[in-house]
Amino acid sequence: MATRIDASQIQNLQQIDAVVAGPDGANRLISVRGQFDQGIGVFSQAAAGSQQTQTFTVLLGPVLSRQQFVRASGSASVAKSSLNVQAAPFSFSFIIAAVDADWDDESGKVELSIEATVTVSGTNNSASINGFAFQVTILAAIA
Repeated sequence: MATRIDASQIQNLQQIDAVVAGPDGANRLISVRGQFDQGIGVFSQAAAGSQQTQTFTVLLGPVLSRQQFVRASGSASVAKSSLNVQAAPFSFSFIIAAVDADWDDESGKVELSIEATVTVSGTNNSASINGFAFQVTILAAIA
């Protein structure tokens, strides 16, 4: 199940609206950027290691009707991470497995979805992602 991030948790939120001549009647390009602190962590009790995957969602941008929304794209990166090594050998990885941005029919906003995976191996080692940075671009047709 996805963890919903409240808009109040977004740090350094920036939004730029521009008038454009785009496809399918689009006349607005809206760029939204920011970051949020939310974690996913894993602890390895054996040399074989452990893995954890979590999905985070957040609603962004202006409220749009289905007719106003043309399309959206999103990207995300790890903004904060930690690694605690108690025993070698070890390995770890921080992965942004999937990013999706699409119109949410309940809120009328764009929903950004970020799926992240953390892995760690080695006895008593831990790794975590503690924050994400994101950018969403929305193409809209606003009269």
